[in-house]
Amino acid sequence: WLRDVRPALRGRGVWVGEVRLRLAGQPRPFSVTLLAQRDPDLPGTACTAVLRDLGDEAAAHHQIQRQNQILGAIAEALPATVVIVDSQGRYRYVNSAFERYAGRPAADILGRTAGEVLGADEVARRRPYMKQAFAGEPVEFVLDYPGADGPSWLALSCIPIRLDGVFDGFVGISQDITVQRREEARLAGLAETDPLTGLLNRAGLEQRVDRHRAQRPASPLALLYIDLDHFKAINDTQGHAAGDQLLIRFARRLMRTVRSTDVVARLGGDEFAILLPGVTELATAHLVAEKVLGAAGRPFELDGQVSSVGASIGVAVLPGQAARLDELLRHADTQLYRAKAGGRGRFCSE
Repeated sequence: WLRDVRPALRGRGVWVGEVRLRLAGQPRPFSVTLLAQRDPDLPGTACTAVLRDLGDEAAAHHQIQRQNQILGAIAEALPATVVIVDSQGRYRYVNSAFERYAGRPAADILGRTAGEVLGADEVARRRPYMKQAFAGEPVEFVLDYPGADGPSWLALSCIPIRLDGVFDGFVGISQDITVQRREEARLAGLAETDPLTGLLNRAGLEQRVDRHRAQRPASPLALLYIDLDHFKAINDTQGHAAGDQLLIRFARRLMRTVRSTDVVARLGGDEFAILLPGVTELATAHLVAEKVLGAAGRPFELDGQVSSVGASIGVAVLPGQAARLDELLRHADTQLYRAKAGGRGRFCSE
């Protein structure tokens, strides 16, 4: 480096560069500024040297590089898209998962806005949440997308970035949660379904009632509480397998009796219920009850034997907001007791 120093000092009178010097046996980087001293009394070229130790800065720079490499490796390893968006809405960083999601390389994404990368329709769907993100608030939300194989779901999170207390953008993370959502739906379906007949169970029926009550305004609900007559004799004389077959076939008959908007459930044992949304007149519920009596009264062939049962039904109608399942069942059970006390094979209502 001395070959460069001498010409510089003679020509410009200054030389600036970096050198490595040994301190305590360890090499350290220094920034060096040499200033030529023009003194006719001194032979040759004298100079003044100003040295600045760069060791700490180099270590800090190396540490930052290392941290960036680690963060980049983590972002690449995550089963999610990761982006950094600045306060002006432009992408500053994207991982390879986001490149695949957007269908273009990072070089064609960085510096662009979401509208330019994802399109106006997608940005419109996200706009309410993005307003919160650009206000410096953490945001979590889920978007659903229709598809030929059913809907898919994307969970998104926005984590604000602040530098010296000033909002500087956010980290955006999104993950496909379709598998989880479908599994949740499957498990929920199992929890709300009677395993023998495939009808809803009491928990599933309660869910349907609650959904109806949540509507504004909620129309009245009618409930038919059905109990099979003489079912115990089938179990006692022909066995539980025959009894199960009868329950399955009766459930099918009920499904053919009602409208597509009605809900059929097995509450347990030989007890069933039919929920009739939007029924304002008892006459309509009575018409369905008559059909159920006919379905229960027709003989069942079980393992070559013809068996007959029947049904008793209690009917209740309540206003939509008051129609909790426990209230509907309480009113219908009172009428069911009257039907049984009156000789069975009939229905009663308030």
